[in-house]
Amino acid sequence: MKKLRLLPAVLGMLAIFSSCQKESASNLVTDNNNEAQLRSEANQATARKNSEAADFQAQWKQQIESNRNPRTITETAISLPIFKSLVAAVVKTDLAGVLATPGLNATVFAPTDAAFAKLPAPFNNAANINAISDPAQIAALKNILLYHVLGTQVTSNQIAGGSSSAVTLKPAGAANDNTIYFSKNFGVLLVNGKSLVLLPNVAASNGVIHVIDDVLLPPSQTIAEIAIGNPAFSSLVAALVKTNLAGVFTGAGDFTVFAPTDAAFAQLPAPFNNASNIGNISDPAQISALSNILRYHVLANRSFAWDLGFFRRIATLADGPNNKVTGILGLNGGYVKGNQNNGYARINPANILAVNGVVHVIDKVLLP
Repeated sequence: MKKLRLLPAVLGMLAIFSSCQKESASNLVTDNNNEAQLRSEANQATARKNSEAADFQAQWKQQIESNRNPRTITETAISLPIFKSLVAAVVKTDLAGVLATPGLNATVFAPTDAAFAKLPAPFNNAANINAISDPAQIAALKNILLYHVLGTQVTSNQIAGGSSSAVTLKPAGAANDNTIYFSKNFGVLLVNGKSLVLLPNVAASNGVIHVIDDVLLPPSQTIAEIAIGNPAFSSLVAALVKTNLAGVFTGAGDFTVFAPTDAAFAQLPAPFNNASNIGNISDPAQISALSNILRYHVLANRSFAWDLGFFRRIATLADGPNNKVTGILGLNGGYVKGNQNNGYARINPANILAVNGVVHVIDKVLLP
């Protein structure tokens, strides 16, 4: 009887797979099918990140270590020419005294001037930061800085391999908006999937500093809000609403969502090919099939692009037993493939941080 109840959903899924298999070979991205090439690309990404850290250490490690003791975290930052923006921000937000407190025993992920330069004005350099007078901007900057600080001393070897997290000193505004996430794989340590630890374990008299190449920005939106706010996800939003899954991504949680764009849905046969057609679906079997496909894009944890590994098989929330996707790591990208897909979906961009998870944008719908 259980098998009979599942039959309509299975038939609906088979109809989708059959239509997709009939797509012209010209619609497939051939370089995504070359697994040797993708492995080479992933290896190059790993080597590139290791090289970036090694180049930075070759340039700065000796100077940093010669200046470090017995200075406090604040004094260490002031003594180094790569932290002018950070020092300006710490002074502007009245945190200089806090980070100079003896016995503080804190951990600071310290962005370089080059990291601050990636931000929009007035947060992009020391001169602009010094000139800030808007109390709201100063308060926002203070929260951003506190998002870089742990209340205990944590060296890089104390950060577990794989995926882990830590709560920062930023006051919690929403669930998980004061938590940072570590991806420690293949000799590379990334924070929030993007920020590379260029030089770990710079000792200070009241804690430890890890030098990073991107400013960490706390999340402010749920996965649902990210999807609804992006016009490229109208088909995905329609599918989530149709299958009553939208509510899952509006509250607390820790999910990874591989989010197909409208262009990805357009590769499917009707009625799954656009928001309007999806909104008009009434067949329970098609809705059930669509629900399983959507859950095939969701992991029950946060996995950043650097956590996807080399052809790692990753369990999704779709119906088992054939509910795993295959991942290939990247920097701010990577690849993922469903069981019935002819080629890998490209992830671009990756690591969109939400308060309840992380979103990776993909160019194909994954088929279980």
